[in-house]
Amino acid sequence: MTLVSAATQTKLPLTEALSRIKRNSTLFNGRFPNSGSGLHYTLNDNVNWLAAFWPGMLWLAAAYSNDPIYRQTAVSLLPSFHNRLNKQIHITHDLGFLYTLSARAQWQLTGDEAARQLALRAAGELARRFREPGQYIQAWKAVGDPEEGGRIIADTMMNLPLLFWAGAQTGNGRYHEIARRHARTSRQYLIRPDGSSFHTFFFDQKTGRPLAGRTHQGYSDDSLWARGQAWLIYGFALAAQWCAEPAFLAAARQTAVTFLAELPEDKIPPWDLRLPPGELPYRDSSAAAIAACGLLRLAQLDDDPALYAQGEALVEALINCCWETNPDGEGLLKHGALHVPKGWATDEYLIVGDYFFLEALLTLENKTPDFWGPAGKE
Repeated sequence: MTLVSAATQTKLPLTEALSRIKRNSTLFNGRFPNSGSGLHYTLNDNVNWLAAFWPGMLWLAAAYSNDPIYRQTAVSLLPSFHNRLNKQIHITHDLGFLYTLSARAQWQLTGDEAARQLALRAAGELARRFREPGQYIQAWKAVGDPEEGGRIIADTMMNLPLLFWAGAQTGNGRYHEIARRHARTSRQYLIRPDGSSFHTFFFDQKTGRPLAGRTHQGYSDDSLWARGQAWLIYGFALAAQWCAEPAFLAAARQTAVTFLAELPEDKIPPWDLRLPPGELPYRDSSAAAIAACGLLRLAQLDDDPALYAQGEALVEALINCCWETNPDGEGLLKHGALHVPKGWATDEYLIVGDYFFLEALLTLENKTPDFWGPAGKE
């Protein structure tokens, strides 16, 4: 079902975004943007969870434009993802982000069999993080780590598509089943009765007994970290698309309704939606961009023009409040908040926000390739 609405009156800055990405292809010189202050991104090697959002943007641009620079730059980055997996550099649940937007995307748009095999290798690594006693994928550190072995986090829902895809590609139902079971566990323990969410939840890793919900990047255990809520909206919409389980679709809708209800008037969420008075309300444009993509996907699945209009409204708010209007700026969106409790990039560019903003722009144009769902090269 394709939903098209005329609700957005603001001009989509797609041409400007693509021009900026093209310029950055040269400026970044094979390195990876994470966050940035002023007009510039800080560049890193391929060592953390943010690395694949830059090649993901390049592949989105390549799918839209005939300019070869996007594809050439993205292809040049894939060897670092081979190296990362070979050397086991910071291997966590974020294998889904890392290899969906690099290896799967490259295979999907070019038919590169080596990229496909790399994505399948990464899916195998991710599947090995599944903990049978609690029916979850361990988020961080080595499997069985005494402190982290029992932790799940909201973000993992967006890493599951790599497993769903691997199951479809190989015919090995184990990949699909692991992703489905983790989604069920997340629905049961991360989502509260009112549709808000814990960022993380702990289990006894030996017995699987549920222990308690906790935060890591939110204000408190019982507050509502905005980006975590956005991950759940989009993640459960995708799980519903892959599994056709009504409970996953209901979870996506429930988390979406709560997210929308708690937004401020300008629709750009503070980093935590339930901050007490007096706390610094840093905005998080990345949470709005992720939620917009989730709402647009959910609206398509649920044939809901009202939800589609809400997704459009979030994109319009991002353009009006957060779009980098300085033509010399390297980022697309201002006002991202990476990790406020630790003081990391509290009001800066974030590459994760830029990626999902570009995806949302292309979705509104009906021109985005689907790197997350079942669609794509078979």
